[in-house]
Amino acid sequence: MGRTEQIAWATSLLHGVDNTTRTAPPIGVISGRSGMGKTALAVHVGHRTAELFPDGRLFVDLRASDTAPLQPADALARLLRAMGIDPETSPNGIDDLTGLYRTHVAHRRILLILDNAAGETHLRPLLPPGPGSAVLVTSRRRLVALEGAAHLDLTVPDEPEALQLLKRVAGEERTRSEPDQVAEIVTLCGRLPLAVRIAGARLAARPHWAPGRLAGRLRDERRRLNELRAGDLELRTSLELGYADLDPQERRALRRLALMELPDFAAWIAAPLLDIGTEEAEEAVERLVDCHFIDVLGVDGTGRNRYRIHDLAREHARERCLSEESAEERAAAVLRLVACWLGLAKGAAARGPGGATRYFPEPGTVRLLDQETEEGLLDRPAAWFAAEQACLLAAVVHCADQGMARAARDLAGALIASSAVLYNQFDAWSRSHTAALEAVRRGGDTEGEAWLLTGLGQLRYEQDKFEESYAYFADALRLFDERGDVPRGAALSLAGMGSARREQARFTEALQLLSSALERYEQTDDVGARARVLYGIGYVHREQGRGAQAWEALSGALGLYRTASDRHGEALTLRSLALCHRADGAWADAERLLHEALRIFAGLQDTFGVMYTEQSLAKVELRRGHLEKARERLDRCLEVARERQDLFGEALVLRTLGEWCLAAGETERAQEPLERALAVWEALDLPLWRARTAWDLAEVSASRGDEQTARAARAQAMETFRALDSREARERAGGSA
Repeated sequence: MGRTEQIAWATSLLHGVDNTTRTAPPIGVISGRSGMGKTALAVHVGHRTAELFPDGRLFVDLRASDTAPLQPADALARLLRAMGIDPETSPNGIDDLTGLYRTHVAHRRILLILDNAAGETHLRPLLPPGPGSAVLVTSRRRLVALEGAAHLDLTVPDEPEALQLLKRVAGEERTRSEPDQVAEIVTLCGRLPLAVRIAGARLAARPHWAPGRLAGRLRDERRRLNELRAGDLELRTSLELGYADLDPQERRALRRLALMELPDFAAWIAAPLLDIGTEEAEEAVERLVDCHFIDVLGVDGTGRNRYRIHDLAREHARERCLSEESAEERAAAVLRLVACWLGLAKGAAARGPGGATRYFPEPGTVRLLDQETEEGLLDRPAAWFAAEQACLLAAVVHCADQGMARAARDLAGALIASSAVLYNQFDAWSRSHTAALEAVRRGGDTEGEAWLLTGLGQLRYEQDKFEESYAYFADALRLFDERGDVPRGAALSLAGMGSARREQARFTEALQLLSSALERYEQTDDVGARARVLYGIGYVHREQGRGAQAWEALSGALGLYRTASDRHGEALTLRSLALCHRADGAWADAERLLHEALRIFAGLQDTFGVMYTEQSLAKVELRRGHLEKARERLDRCLEVARERQDLFGEALVLRTLGEWCLAAGETERAQEPLERALAVWEALDLPLWRARTAWDLAEVSASRGDEQTARAARAQAMETFRALDSREARERAGGSA
């Protein structure tokens, strides 16, 4: 049987009949979704406690899910007949039947099991009046208004218990040979007892089937309900009974919530799906919780409850949605929710690191939630993105599958913003763009394809895969140029190509591309985009040793960022201007700007911005001889880079740690971090950083007296500096980089 804790709960409750201080019978309500084993538990406990009830145990199925549930009068008549009383000899009105029933049951000790109850009103006439009897009620609803009742919400058993149930039904021998596949069957059944029992019965009935064969058949969600039937056991029938028990509005809410197969959700999403207010939506979800169709998972980072529909119940409800609602109704519900998600995601991105809002469609989205709800959700943008990311991905896949390519494409942009806010959350970004790209290509939407290619280009850029990034942006540029009517897209593609080449230290090409992007952006009113391109141009000039041009471009970027009120861009540019001061040896000016940038990044709670700024600040402190302070910063930076899985950042900090060791006179200790940094630059194919780190390693060789190795390393590094036309080629001092 299993269910040890639940059996103990019910048994202890029934033992309350021996309590001489009681004035009413102990009543236990066992509630749970269809297929959970509520009836089996109640009957099992009834057998185990038979000695407590010498006058018998009475069982009545109240048929809550039938089209004609058992009425109280009919139930009373059945109970009277079970006790040997003919109700036909008495008036059969409900009041008279209740009085007759209570008269005959008052002095008996019976256990009354009322199975499949619809509600409290139908139950009250059936409850024994005295303390000598006890009642177990099973219901799909919680029946919280039943006076004096104790409540047990029956949830799915844990995995070991569900596995044991499958083995008991299928047979130990059948399940011993493929334990992994047996465990998968239990998982695919959602550990729902009825589903597990049916799966076990199918294995028992087919001795020529290995468990892996059944697992393979259950993997297809669209076939799973059809597979879960054996003899007179059928999961679909059980789910149908539970669905029929809901009122029309509850069914509609369940269908819509199941339609997109979301892994979990907050209650507010029912508002756009059902086109109702937020409070009404939350009440609709809670009613389904009371009916055990929806589980409460916990509270997300925004302070909202997260809910989930059991996989099998969700698939059944989705089927009902497809059969009971028109395609137009379904699409309208989904698009309302998509509009809400886009509006909220854009609002969250605007409060997160700068630049993320550029991936959203223009003009702004329509508000479909009340302002108070929106503000409450977006109070912590990173927490909102973390809570909704899996839902956004599921929505992209659903929209792509259903031919809603524009919705899929726009939501994919929201997932870029999600990754920007959450840092290096690349899986959802990649999967969403792949699904949306297939959809727009099927629909012949070349502009959508181009935008998604820019998203993939940016993804590869964030992953430090710069050659792939360049290729995606180049493909996007070709499509934009073929259309000729999307200057913003063409400019973004050119800027992406230029940024990739800049990271690869292909500075001449980068400058040409970025300058072309700036010309295209002049045709738009996108101030933030122009600022980003000017920032890149200033970066290139600085890396090539043209300090005046770098300062001019970066100052222009700073002014535009401030005009756009982009604090993240402002801080980023302040850091870059500080690096210009650092290159000129103006340590105090560099330190001042870096502290200003650090304050902004800290205020934005931008962990990456803080980390890169602290690395730059540590390097200035290193030059000024503040070794202890610099080391503390670098240790913090390394921890963040590794936690965020930022390879470039980790290598940058490791190289700076090597420089710290050299400055501190700990030359031998410099080798390990420098070599680890060198390995990352090799893996990322970044020759300039590789050459800079090799120059530092040459100092380690020289300190050992190995001048030949040191000279060779410096010569090779200088060759790279010259080939890339970097500032080191002019300064002849790679160590100052």
